[in-house]
Amino acid sequence: MAIKKYSKSSSFYLKTKQDFFSSNEALLHKSHVQNDLYASQPKRQICKICQSTLPHSVDFHSHNVDYVFCEVCSHLNGCFEDTQSFVENLYLEDDIDYAKYYKDDNYLQRTTDIYIPKVDFLVKTLPPKKYEILDAGCGSGYFVFASLLNNISASGLDINKTMVEFGNSQISQHSKQQPLLFVEESNFYEQIIDSNADIVSAIGVIEHLKEPQKFFEAFQKSSAQYLYYSAPMFSLSVALENVFKNVFPRQLSGGHTNLFTESSISKMNNLIGVTSIGEWRFGTDVMDLHRHLLINLQENQSSQKMIDFLYSGFGEKIDEIQSIFDENHFCSEIHVIASKM
Repeated sequence: MAIKKYSKSSSFYLKTKQDFFSSNEALLHKSHVQNDLYASQPKRQICKICQSTLPHSVDFHSHNVDYVFCEVCSHLNGCFEDTQSFVENLYLEDDIDYAKYYKDDNYLQRTTDIYIPKVDFLVKTLPPKKYEILDAGCGSGYFVFASLLNNISASGLDINKTMVEFGNSQISQHSKQQPLLFVEESNFYEQIIDSNADIVSAIGVIEHLKEPQKFFEAFQKSSAQYLYYSAPMFSLSVALENVFKNVFPRQLSGGHTNLFTESSISKMNNLIGVTSIGEWRFGTDVMDLHRHLLINLQENQSSQKMIDFLYSGFGEKIDEIQSIFDENHFCSEIHVIASKM
């Protein structure tokens, strides 16, 4: 029986994602540019996760992109391929801009607020012993740094050189280590296979992979016993984005061309050959609802008094309302700790 955990405070969202409120037009424009590029790629024929043939029908259209649920595993697929050129444009050719989106002036604070709780959940789920972590797709190394702060041996690898260099520069200031490795995309999976780590982590990574099956296979071939991943889920946020087309779509746009459902999470675990031993579900769906309402009220030139009334009657209860969605397994994010069978 897997350990189940639900919810977290939304305060981190307000502290780290203020630009979602203040820079809506710029972020919305950027998502449209990325979506238009994605929609110009060849049609997707098979499911991103289970590789079953997708139906020709479309389940919904959002921000210039069609989406369809797989009839076998229920994974939500964008109707276009994540081609090599699309991936390179999003993550490599524009890597300085992409990296900038994830950089934070307060590296230590971001690590403490967002990534230390992820490490705490891992520690509380696994049997007590010394572990070594390989963080695949480490980005700027926040999760690696959080692990090091918890006295866990950890290293990371990523194909974005700018993010790796930034992360190493930040971590070295605090721990005198440079644990992040830049690797070419062609060597990414070999590094996982050859690692001696006990745990492979992929925090917010699998949904971005052009061919996730290569990651599944690399983990299977590795000596690691445990897989720790997070993934974005189909949830209320997607419906909000479909209705409020003038607000930046946080959950489904740009690099998020596909989303998981409870069924596709189960299917993916089976394909990888792991069983779940810990699950943490939480979301920002209600915060997204608050954001969508606030931006539209401001565009409608509503007074601050009206906005204050909205916050006192609704905004102050965001976490309490969100917990209902979390416990109903209909929230925007899941963290899974899984063990090889």
